[in-house]
Amino acid sequence: MGILAKYESSLVAEYAGNPLIEALPPILSEQQAAEAIAHFPVLVDTERQLPKEIRLHCIGRLKALVQPLPIHLELEGAVSALLRSGYVSRNPMLGSTWRHLNSLSTDRKNIGNFTSSASTFSLIGLSGIGKTTALEAILHLYPQVLVHHRYQGREFLHTQIVWLKLECPFDGSLSGLCLAFFKAVDRALGVDKYARRYKNKAGILQMIESMEQLASTYFIGALFIDELQHLNAAKTGGKDNMLNFFVNLINSIGIPVAFIGTNSMVDLFSDILRNARRACGLGTVDFRQPEQNDVAWDMLVDVVWDYQWVQNPAILTPQIRTTLYDLTQGVTDFLAKMMMLGQRYAIQANIETLNSDVFQHVADTKMKLLKPAIAALRSRDPKKMRQFEDLLPTDVQIDNMMKEASLPDSTDRLALLRATRPDASGRRSVPTASQVEKQLEKDVASDSVTVLSDQNTANSPNIIISEAAVISKHQNPLSAMRDMHWLVKDPFEFSDVYRQPM
Repeated sequence: MGILAKYESSLVAEYAGNPLIEALPPILSEQQAAEAIAHFPVLVDTERQLPKEIRLHCIGRLKALVQPLPIHLELEGAVSALLRSGYVSRNPMLGSTWRHLNSLSTDRKNIGNFTSSASTFSLIGLSGIGKTTALEAILHLYPQVLVHHRYQGREFLHTQIVWLKLECPFDGSLSGLCLAFFKAVDRALGVDKYARRYKNKAGILQMIESMEQLASTYFIGALFIDELQHLNAAKTGGKDNMLNFFVNLINSIGIPVAFIGTNSMVDLFSDILRNARRACGLGTVDFRQPEQNDVAWDMLVDVVWDYQWVQNPAILTPQIRTTLYDLTQGVTDFLAKMMMLGQRYAIQANIETLNSDVFQHVADTKMKLLKPAIAALRSRDPKKMRQFEDLLPTDVQIDNMMKEASLPDSTDRLALLRATRPDASGRRSVPTASQVEKQLEKDVASDSVTVLSDQNTANSPNIIISEAAVISKHQNPLSAMRDMHWLVKDPFEFSDVYRQPM
């Protein structure tokens, strides 16, 4: 599994004559990077007139939207430099590289003669701010596996893994990280080999040596370790052991390592100077929470707002902008969920437009689990913001938020469902939309409500229409509510206090 390597000479002197680097895609300009990262799903205006059950599926396209921002360009430049830097000291055309690889599997004492060119960088930001999405969009600009046959007339049979991305285990264990590494290698190569082989190995030292050997054998370009804040949960000594392990990969093996995590990850490097230096080798890419007047945030909202599948697309007013920021606090993942859930609610409730009331309803119902975290971000209080991660619901709870909203049964839905009752002969008949609509108009025009008793339900062909439908169509709704006894003269009529003797 992999792409056949094709080589292009590099203008950078350190990269010239290195097949591992010259097989990579060309270094991109900012404009080329922006065009390559961007992904704007298709939205056809005629889709807004499709049946609502179809439009509810179209809304899911929003999850694939990627709008490049300035921070994306900064991250792309860091990844580009990181991948290439580690290969400078591991040029397979040099004998010193193969002597180093041989020392890894035999006499490990000679590893100290190797001078690593690998660097590092850290990617930090709030959970849901978009750092993982941005990183994955950039990594996919590079083929993950390259297959080499010949280079400059010389035979060079080798498989190169350009990058691996894995998550730090939730318990911060080094053994869990090694297993995650073996699984990632298997996925990249399309095999089921290494994870199964090393799963039952008892010795952590043997797993580490095997991991280092594989990383060198396949000339892995860089490791991207996500969710590094999980190291905070590591048992005594676990954090230092894993950070020291990363330093060994960088110094002794020559493999760049990028650290990705939330803001709490910064604490991991504060007490170990050399780790702090390594973590900032190519700097820190910080996905900060945007302010409401941030031009990049405004651009993102503008693009997301275009993706409306409601029948009456709304204009993006200053009030709606303010509402969206207030309810999401600039977290891109929250914005996407708000737009998706808002449209689901608007379509299912037959509102068919987006406004501040719709978004507030979604925030108070489907996204209410996020309210404590959003309140912490809104406060701008450092103490409360440090609790942001602890206030977030679990991934399972967040996934449940994206399920269809539970809405009050609308009149046409009730009419449709009740009309499916079997008639006297036992046959079931589902009315068409036009039949339901005609029945509604007929009953509303006569200001009457069809009420079927238990005795005549089976024999009646009528569709049940709620009193609410009659009131909503009446020329004077207030009068209709009084006639149907929806309004009481005394507001305390049903109060327990009202019934108590004075």
